[in-house]
Amino acid sequence: MAVPLLVMGLAAGCGKKGAPLAPLHVVPAAVSGVSVRRLGPSVHIRFVLPTRNAGGQGQIDLDRVEIYAIDLAPGGPTPPNRDLLTKARVVGTVPVRPPASEGESTPGATPDTRPGPGDTATFTEELTAESMKAAVRIYVLRGVARSGRPGEVSPRIGVPLGPAPPPPTGVAARSTESAVILEWTVPAVEGGAAPPAFNVYNAADPLTPLNPAPVPAGTYEHAGVTVGTEQCFTLRLVTTVAGVAIESDPSAPACVTAADIFPPAAPKGLEVVAGSGVINLIWDANAETDLAGYVVLRGESPGDTLQALTPAPIVETTYSDTAISPGVRYVYAIVAVDKATPPNASPQSARQEATAR
Repeated sequence: MAVPLLVMGLAAGCGKKGAPLAPLHVVPAAVSGVSVRRLGPSVHIRFVLPTRNAGGQGQIDLDRVEIYAIDLAPGGPTPPNRDLLTKARVVGTVPVRPPASEGESTPGATPDTRPGPGDTATFTEELTAESMKAAVRIYVLRGVARSGRPGEVSPRIGVPLGPAPPPPTGVAARSTESAVILEWTVPAVEGGAAPPAFNVYNAADPLTPLNPAPVPAGTYEHAGVTVGTEQCFTLRLVTTVAGVAIESDPSAPACVTAADIFPPAAPKGLEVVAGSGVINLIWDANAETDLAGYVVLRGESPGDTLQALTPAPIVETTYSDTAISPGVRYVYAIVAVDKATPPNASPQSARQEATAR
């Protein structure tokens, strides 16, 4: 009798739905957002690390991303992945920081600077002279789990090889009150060739263009100057081949050290009112952030020569002149002065007159 009961029990259990079983082997999903550009003889690949495993089960298991590459001759066959995804074709790896729930830092520990799941990562490869002889270099990226099991493969990326365009010439820099102006020589193009375009770089960061898109003209304005500090810039000429940006080597640096030679605006709104033994002045405040103050000028009408009443700039926008003689008509003007060394003085305000009582 025990056998039928056991069979019945098994049969009853077969109809129940339990929790889904986890996959035997968890591997990371493919990287996303892959982009590539070539700067002279170097290739720069940017990509976003996956945040999930292939199939979506469980917390991401990602130890590193491996980058594979192969050169193809003109018209050469494209190898299948089984020939490309081999140890011999690995040209680099990007280590990955574990998820926050697994990588809680210990107080006082050195910060983990590796990119984590969802972060944008970069890989740079310097091409050899031999590689530059090929027609195209093919790249493929693949994440690897901590167990060493490979994850999903990214789409292939083809980078055209061969000579890069020549670097820009005649690059010069000058500063205005609020920006650095870069100017350079634009090379002539032949026939129906596309006009050249350029990327502008801060010399301290030669990999990140300052401009959001290539600049077609021979001038670029970079907002922001730091008085007394040298700022240096380089340019790269940009061409596009098979959808990939190919940039030249950098130009010679163009440097400028901004000096404050720009005076404040002339004060506005000057009004003068004569009282008994005094002439009162009031005017609008200037908006410059480096303003040191104002100098009050006075002369007798018709005002051919005005002299400073205030030996040093005053910060107030009012002034009371008591050194006056009754019946004399006086002419007044205000000059704004900044904190530069030497200071810059504005043009005179509009003149106003009053007769002392």
